Amino acid sequence: MLIEQCTNHHLSRLAEIFNDYRIHFGQESDLVGSNAFLEERLLKNQAVVFVAIDEESDEYMGFTLLYPMYTSLKIKSTWTLNDMFIAEKYRKFGVASKLLEKVKEFGSETDAQWISLKTGIENLKAQALYEKFGFVKDEGHFYYYLQ
Repeated sequence: MLIEQCTNHHLSRLAEIFNDYRIHFGQESDLVGSNAFLEERLLKNQAVVFVAIDEESDEYMGFTLLYPMYTSLKIKSTWTLNDMFIAEKYRKFGVASKLLEKVKEFGSETDAQWISLKTGIENLKAQALYEKFGFVKDEGHFYYYLQ
């Protein structure tokens, strides 16, 4: 398994697995929109995407997408792990662990204060994996959203 940071070179194939991710979470298929969204994020340096590639088949096994953020109090940068998806046929092969290893390494390389993420309350498997990698559940804050 190869983990690569995505560039425009990866865009068309990345858009396919990103579209699959969106469908998995109940969105309508939109390959053109997925491609445009990812292209804009990459061109404007608004996101970092890592992809796991099966070296034998050259298929994209999964990806994770990080957004840059900042902490004013610590005057440092942070990362938000916003999306992670593993194609169904590659689940239970350690793909998520390899992607998280890369994310953790990337956080260190960029001197980030922290990497944050959120997951569904019901997603116990993901919670266990995140905790295995040292992520700590925030028990001290409420998060609010305004739409």
